[in-house]
Amino acid sequence: MEISKSTVLGNSSLGIFALSTEKYSVVPLGTKESVIKTILETLNVKIVHSTIANSVLIGTLAVGNSKTLLVPLNTSGKEIKLLQDNLEEDVEIIEVNSKFTALGNLVVLNDKGAVISEMFEKKAQTQIRDILDVEVTVGNLLGSPLVGSMAMSTNKGALVHPLLSEEEVKELSSILKVRADVCTINRGVPYPRVGIIANSRGAVIGTDSTGPESMRIFEVLLAP
Repeated sequence: MEISKSTVLGNSSLGIFALSTEKYSVVPLGTKESVIKTILETLNVKIVHSTIANSVLIGTLAVGNSKTLLVPLNTSGKEIKLLQDNLEEDVEIIEVNSKFTALGNLVVLNDKGAVISEMFEKKAQTQIRDILDVEVTVGNLLGSPLVGSMAMSTNKGALVHPLLSEEEVKELSSILKVRADVCTINRGVPYPRVGIIANSRGAVIGTDSTGPESMRIFEVLLAP
């Protein structure tokens, strides 16, 4: 279990551009080999190079866990086929039936639970509930429907915006069935997911992150 520092496409906000689960990481086409090596060595996952909706903002537009990858409706057929051809057969790729495309900002999940934004239309809420293999809660965090921006989670821990109330942190911990605590990333950015891709084996964080931020991330996401 380790923490590494890196960038994606030269940006320390690597969670905007990439995502990771226990099984796989999806990174933009053109990601440097040195970055790929860091992700492989730290997270020990299969790497898939792709775009989502013809964009490199993979971590903003898509979100997933070990069994499901949620992508927006404007993801192209070519992109979906690329993902299907490179992910394991038991990973289901689902186009969410919603006008909202920034799914990474609207969902926080792991293999144990999920919180999805109250912004989603009823049809989208039902679709996500039906497809995910975990208990799904609809709501907001810190009064914001952008729950995926306010928190990020692995199967071992969850990091949340530092202004979340103690009650919200406890509730999120209960839903995701992991320890949750507040954190910043990249020298004080209060949205943890923006600067982290992680799973239960490790975390790759933005190069701008400080020592105290790294320690907090290790304590919450990786410590035994």
